[in-house]
Amino acid sequence: MKQLKFENLVTKEKETPEIIPIRADGLQPRKIEELLSDIDILPDTYVIYPTGGYHLFYELPNTLPRYQEKIWPYAKRIKYTHPQNIQKQGRPDHDNSQGNLFFGTDGYPVFEMKRSSSRLTYDGGRMRRVPKISLQRFHRLVALAWIPNPEKKKNVCHINDDLTNYLIENLKWGTFSENNRGKIRKRPDTMKQKYLDFVNKGVIKG
Repeated sequence: MKQLKFENLVTKEKETPEIIPIRADGLQPRKIEELLSDIDILPDTYVIYPTGGYHLFYELPNTLPRYQEKIWPYAKRIKYTHPQNIQKQGRPDHDNSQGNLFFGTDGYPVFEMKRSSSRLTYDGGRMRRVPKISLQRFHRLVALAWIPNPEKKKNVCHINDDLTNYLIENLKWGTFSENNRGKIRKRPDTMKQKYLDFVNKGVIKG
């Protein structure tokens, strides 16, 4: 497999450039601030990769085999500005090989990033300024990075209606109605399905 020295995304603190494999389809890593030009994401700080990452369900027993494979798009932070974090980089207890995703309240995997702008907050009775945060649905970042959208459609659809599957080949751009067809089809029909749906959503407390 060909190798790419992706030097323009490597922090100055690293002496050796990171070696990143090129996919057979030619897809390459992207800086996330280039995908979200309307949001002031910290520049030269977050990168998204087309493959080689772990899923949120990795090492979870009794899950589908694909969740245990290192095949998933992933993102990570490649630059730190705080002196304490810079000193930690490269140490075993500071593994930044992959940024953490988490499930949002709507069921979509989400990635958190810091912005250039800041806000005031109270800390220990004192006012201080902290960076604003941007939360982005990860499947949308994947689509923005590698899926063409010549018709300028606004929604990203999961082809198999599985919100946990953000592989590139499972995503496509679509309209609002196209994105909701699978959701409408899977709406609970029987009373048992309705009950289980309420339990899963935490509506029923017992």
